[in-house]
Amino acid sequence: MNRDNNHEIEKTTPETEAAEETAAEQTEPAAGEEPAEKESTRNFSEENTDSETEEADGANEPEEKKKKGKLAEKVGAYTKSTKFRRGEISTAFTAGFLIVVILINVIVSVLAQRYPSMNLDLTKNKVNTLSTQAAEIVSKVNVPTTIYIMATQAQTKGDQLLSEYGIKYSQVGELAEKIAEKNTNIKVEYMDLDKNPTFASTYKNDNLVAGDVLVKTDKRYRVLAYTDLFNVQYGSDGVSTETYSMVDSALASALNSVIADTVAIAAFDTGHSEQLETTTYQKLLANNSFETKDFNLLTDAIPDNTRLVVLGCPTTDYTDAELKKLDTFLSSSAIAGDRSLLITFHPSQQAMPKLSAFLKEWGIEVPQAVVVESDQSKYYTDDPSYILSTVQTGLSLGGQSDYGYFTTPQSNPINLLFETRETKTTYSLAKSNDSCYLVDNNTKADDTPQKAAYNTAVLSQDKVQSGTKEYKANVIALGSTTMFAGEILGASTFGNAKYVVDLSRYATGTTNSATAITETSVQTNVSDITLSAEMSVLLGIGVFTLLIPLLVVVAGVCVYRKRRRL
Repeated sequence: MNRDNNHEIEKTTPETEAAEETAAEQTEPAAGEEPAEKESTRNFSEENTDSETEEADGANEPEEKKKKGKLAEKVGAYTKSTKFRRGEISTAFTAGFLIVVILINVIVSVLAQRYPSMNLDLTKNKVNTLSTQAAEIVSKVNVPTTIYIMATQAQTKGDQLLSEYGIKYSQVGELAEKIAEKNTNIKVEYMDLDKNPTFASTYKNDNLVAGDVLVKTDKRYRVLAYTDLFNVQYGSDGVSTETYSMVDSALASALNSVIADTVAIAAFDTGHSEQLETTTYQKLLANNSFETKDFNLLTDAIPDNTRLVVLGCPTTDYTDAELKKLDTFLSSSAIAGDRSLLITFHPSQQAMPKLSAFLKEWGIEVPQAVVVESDQSKYYTDDPSYILSTVQTGLSLGGQSDYGYFTTPQSNPINLLFETRETKTTYSLAKSNDSCYLVDNNTKADDTPQKAAYNTAVLSQDKVQSGTKEYKANVIALGSTTMFAGEILGASTFGNAKYVVDLSRYATGTTNSATAITETSVQTNVSDITLSAEMSVLLGIGVFTLLIPLLVVVAGVCVYRKRRRL
């Protein structure tokens, strides 16, 4: 047996080994490759093994896992498809676009709250834009100032107040916040009186109600009622209304008043059945750092700190005692400042000998006549006594140099008896055109009137020593009482309001203390476009109800069909 085994074993010599190695190299595959037969065998074996393993595992897997596996295969196949890749990009772009839009909206909203001037004013008359006059006042506020709006912020910005009158109350908040934006010394606070009743009780004499505005500094405060902010007027049909806004000038005037170092008092005599309608004039003074008071010259003393006494077209003469009070007021060395007496006249007044004698001492004479214009181009309305006068430049009031149209309707002529006498000097403030003539009780229809320019406003000035300083004492005579009418002072056509402000400030020596403010009314419910009823129906139903929605539907269908082809 050993022999047989030894027989089966072949002997190898070195030559034999070399030959075998050569043959092996020739039949051996390249590095990294396996023989085809072996590879096929191995793959077949591995496939059988994997298949058997999967079958074995599949037999053990629950039915739910099988479903998940199939779903995963489908999802995987779909995510590799062209349709998914295009849809994914489209979705990502859409989502990104929406995110950008939302972020821009949020950023703009935050910036708009912080910087209200970013909000575009799309109103026809720019009622949400600060005027140059208001901006000038705002720039001068150098003390902490608070604007209290008697409403919540939501009520204000949502136009929830006074909406029944067609008032857009949001303008108050818009302009107040723009004022605060321009000057860090100013802040805005919304005050809900229902939740803060103690605030109103602090100002109980002012009867604060929702919609009022209170502007306050450590010096003083000013309350603006909603009637100071808005004016609602009924049309000629008694039904339609026209709404006017004075918010811009009202806020500016309130700021002007509360920051002034001194406030001059203008006292109005009420004891002689005065014909002057003082409401508009007093409001104009209040807007320009004046405090106004009514008093009876016959029974009362002239209020303390008064710098301007107004006799608004008296209808009865004055007593010696009253004239003595006026004389003392004008000549008192105890008043450290300029002071003035202002008197208005009307052709219908009766003769007042004592007042006339008092005025003659100041070089002023007022005849009982009316100035009438013969040139139709130099008066307005159908009444030739509604004349236009020319403001004179002999005495500078420290205000404007050009007041535009200045009217002195139904004016008395005023004569100056001298130019200079002792310490007094007289000045013409305004004159009619030289095409005017006078009409009095003695004028006849066939008379040929003498045409000339007549004084319609004059001023006589004296000097008063108070301590080491010299001050002015003025007597001002205005031939027209009608020039103070509300429709004239409130009309932008005429320069009367600006002139009266400048004259009053000059009369009290407060010309340089604050900026002059005149009330400006801006209509808010102006119709930008006038449409017929048929056109309104066409636009409302045809365009907005049918056409625009139809176009949106068509666009949607087109986009849908286009996406289906992706």
